[in-house]
Amino acid sequence: MHASDVTPEIAAHASELYWGSDHSVNHIAEELNLSKGALYTALTALGSGRACPLCGDEAGWPNRTARDQDKLHCASCAWSGSVSQTMTYGNDTSFSGPRQDKDADLEAASDEHPLGRPDTNGVPGLTRIAGGALLGAAVGLALVLWVRRR
Repeated sequence: MHASDVTPEIAAHASELYWGSDHSVNHIAEELNLSKGALYTALTALGSGRACPLCGDEAGWPNRTARDQDKLHCASCAWSGSVSQTMTYGNDTSFSGPRQDKDADLEAASDEHPLGRPDTNGVPGLTRIAGGALLGAAVGLALVLWVRRR
């Protein structure tokens, strides 16, 4: 069966089998007479009960691998991160709207995050990139000066 032929009922059943069991994707696809591509298209993300730190919508796991690796994703704003970077979803006091003062948020988050500032998209923050570039430049300059003396 092709992805365009998947009904809402089949999609709901596919998600139930996928998230509620340890059966392989191949096994579930075969059981539902779907291709693997059609199965992945039919699946809905598993809600985490955690709020996205950027927009406040519920973040979820797009697949079991992401769940096993603690990689949440927000479908609303495309944020990606871990459960430790989120708040409880649906709690009236957990989210007050989009961030107005990002510097204050980053300072508050750095107290909680083991590496300092939170890493919301899998790429080191600008501070770490700039620091690495400066360190590399300093090492390069030291090497050039050392070679010239010889």
